[in-house]
Amino acid sequence: MKRFKNWPIKGAIRIGLLAGCLIGALAPAQAKNLGQAGPVYPIVETSVRQRQEPDQKRRSHTFAPLSLPVSLAETEQHLDLSYTVPRDITDAEGKVLYFKGYRFNPLEHRRFRTMVVIDGSDAKQVDWADNLEDAADPMTRIVITRGDKTAVSQRFKRKVYRLHPQVAERYRITSIPAIVKQKGAVLAVTTIPVN
Repeated sequence: MKRFKNWPIKGAIRIGLLAGCLIGALAPAQAKNLGQAGPVYPIVETSVRQRQEPDQKRRSHTFAPLSLPVSLAETEQHLDLSYTVPRDITDAEGKVLYFKGYRFNPLEHRRFRTMVVIDGSDAKQVDWADNLEDAADPMTRIVITRGDKTAVSQRFKRKVYRLHPQVAERYRITSIPAIVKQKGAVLAVTTIPVN
């Protein structure tokens, strides 16, 4: 192995690269036009972007904006997300994993990302959310009930979500703007009037 220790590898690589470049440069000079084997047709397949445009327009038009009233007074309510097991939960062998009455709170095991809910078409609410300390955190979800999702996304420089009726019902969001934030083992839903 000693004899290969000082072998000029760099020189061999340089010579190989130079030879490859020369062959590549001379190859087009030897190319011939072999003619046309059959009729040539224009490409009729639509590009991926063209196919996605109608789908995006359809999706943005099919979403029915959720109309929630503007908050008139500051309110805060607490939600307990605990779940009580209605019956014994067993595995395949019949061993009980969770007994009837076991209470499970997901907030004791996982952190809830703060959610700021606003009307994206109301400039006052968008400005309010932009100046909010919670909204400065990149982990905070910005959720809109109405408005241009793309414009609000560009304003906050992050993905913006739409509020679906099931989410509003689950977190008892009845007026906006609202902040849904974890406080210990419960969620605090705070509505704040914007003047």
